[in-house]
Amino acid sequence: MLSTYSYLCGMYKPVRIARIVISLIAMAVPTWALLAGYDSVFVRMQILTALLSGASVCLLFWLVITLIYGRIYCSTACPMGTLMDCVSAVGRLAGRRRCSYRYVAPSQRTRVIFLIIALATFIIGGSFFPTLFDPYSSYARMVGELVARPLGLNPSAVSFTASSLAVAAVTACAVACAAWKNGRIGCSTVCPVGTILGYVGSKSYFHIEIDPDKCINCGECERVCKAQCIKLPEKIVNNSRCVVCFDCTTVCPNDAILYKTGRFRLDMPMMQAVGGNGSAKGRPAAGGNVATSSRTEK
Repeated sequence: MLSTYSYLCGMYKPVRIARIVISLIAMAVPTWALLAGYDSVFVRMQILTALLSGASVCLLFWLVITLIYGRIYCSTACPMGTLMDCVSAVGRLAGRRRCSYRYVAPSQRTRVIFLIIALATFIIGGSFFPTLFDPYSSYARMVGELVARPLGLNPSAVSFTASSLAVAAVTACAVACAAWKNGRIGCSTVCPVGTILGYVGSKSYFHIEIDPDKCINCGECERVCKAQCIKLPEKIVNNSRCVVCFDCTTVCPNDAILYKTGRFRLDMPMMQAVGGNGSAKGRPAAGGNVATSSRTEK
């Protein structure tokens, strides 16, 4: 078992590097396509684009991928998510702070409200609100209005409007400020795509899991979790918000975090005092027994 753990933990670093490379490519290619006025396969892979065009195969693909592997769309194929990661990385390199995220309780009500509004307006035929908060549509708007138009690129773009420029500028400022301070907070609150994938990803076959017996509560995983979904000392990972970036798996000093199937569980309650009448007490009673813990995997 220990050799298996060592192998897996050694594997996470190259996996994380590969994920970063793929995400940068998935951002660079659509950006080039938007500037040059060309189409690209990465554009057709975006979820709202597939929904608007009726590309059921693409939607089914991401549904199956998320059910198996979790929200890897958010960490690999979403250019807005990669932009957020770049902004956060620049903030750390600039010395503003040592990457020090902390667990934030899920904003379930906010997520549901934005999702309902987006779905309702989409059903009745409106496109402004869904595209306003769709990550790829917002990214494409920023590139078109703030980069392509000032440089005189992509002559096929729609005519200039002050409202479109204002929306792009406000979106860019909001994304930059949120990512600089709180990493992927936008993915866990206002993004309707992230909310939908979160519901599916919470049931994913593979997921990030903390081994309660090996975790020493050092806080390194929570410190680097840009989704702010790792809760210590409870050793809980909110997989509906986890974007499977593998940042936490590469910093754990005790190899206590794994990307695995199933859940860790304890055979017996952890250090729980049991009195003579069988009820749990705050401290062991005379003659009482103290239950110890051991771990098995299921």
